[in-house]
Amino acid sequence: MNRSLEDSSIKPKIPIILASGSESRKLMLEEFGLEFDVVISDVDEDDLKEKISKESFQQQVIYLAKAKAQEVSFQYPNAIVIGGDQMCVLDDVIFNKPGDKTKAISNLQLLSGKKHFQNSGVCLFQNNKCLWEYSEIIEMQMRDLSEEEIVKYVELENPIHAAGAYKYESLGRNLFSSVSGSAFTIRGMPLIPLLNQLRELDIINTKPFRDENN
Repeated sequence: MNRSLEDSSIKPKIPIILASGSESRKLMLEEFGLEFDVVISDVDEDDLKEKISKESFQQQVIYLAKAKAQEVSFQYPNAIVIGGDQMCVLDDVIFNKPGDKTKAISNLQLLSGKKHFQNSGVCLFQNNKCLWEYSEIIEMQMRDLSEEEIVKYVELENPIHAAGAYKYESLGRNLFSSVSGSAFTIRGMPLIPLLNQLRELDIINTKPFRDENN
């Protein structure tokens, strides 16, 4: 396991594992100050996507998030395992991570001036059982982008590992005229509902921000 944020401000009462290799999800939890481990699931996502392709995109992201979390939970039954998944969708077409700059430019050309959706799902597993699941859909209106803007953006941020070919947490915000919901969800995980659920389950407690000597 890869330990993240060893000197974290928030130490959970039960070990937490993020069952994802997503740098964005990892960064969000680190920004919150949570102590957690990262264990990347071995689930074959392509195979699962083919099996569930007729389900709604909202159902698909939950299914994939749960599959990843369950696989890791089987290995670490005593931990709380966070699973997550995200799909960028335009007119029922999924925009996967582009993988290279040429595909990133092509994706942004298709999204330019149009409304698309980011579907994001998250869940919690313990002892191979799902404790909680949740999903959100964010509507996003991209500006009409010139060819020059698209190429310059891709060169600056190299968003080849981002769903939709943009990094909304940084320069990617400049590509949009409006969005309908949480920036965390756009980045790949409905963070606020997740943190609320961790508190409700008494897994984390943010009260220790007070000085223990007072």
